[in-house]
Amino acid sequence: MDGPGTLTWEEFIENADSLIEISNKIGDGWELRGNKDALGEAYLVRRKKHLFPENDSMFKIDDTEDDLNFELTLTDDPFEAPSTIEKPFVTEHHVLWSMSYGVPVLYFHGWKSDFPGINPISVQEAQSLATDADLNYNELSQAIHPVLGTPFLHLHPCKSQELLQFTSKSKNKLVSWLSTIAPSAFLKLQPEYYDLTV
Repeated sequence: MDGPGTLTWEEFIENADSLIEISNKIGDGWELRGNKDALGEAYLVRRKKHLFPENDSMFKIDDTEDDLNFELTLTDDPFEAPSTIEKPFVTEHHVLWSMSYGVPVLYFHGWKSDFPGINPISVQEAQSLATDADLNYNELSQAIHPVLGTPFLHLHPCKSQELLQFTSKSKNKLVSWLSTIAPSAFLKLQPEYYDLTV
């Protein structure tokens, strides 16, 4: 699918390669997995462990009510001294290309533990943790990862075309798109990536 608000497979791979180049320079951990030569078979991946003080309000769980209430602030500063005992929060993000929509799609996991797969966050918890009220990206659900065939949380691509239209002048539409939806999926992009867009 070509046209305003879309991204071709070739553009996706080119933009992803540029992102990986910056990631390698700054040690940010993004990888490109899969087969770049097969349509829709390659995707970006990054797993990151975040730590927060146990007695701080960075990640509070109130399970006394029917709805779980969370507050989360991610910090990427490895040199920040812990004020108390720290608790882990592991995130894993996969950025794929949707053949149907011609746009990037974000799949992710979050675990309230040191180990991926242990104590995963649910769709409801993820929705309550999303930090960007302005984006109002409420199309968060669970879906099967099209390459891996396992369940992931994902942001439905229905708004991605609209977001890509707003970034049509960007030299790296993938980074521009990712920066707009990042707060809805516990993702923080380092400032170095924005140099790719101008």
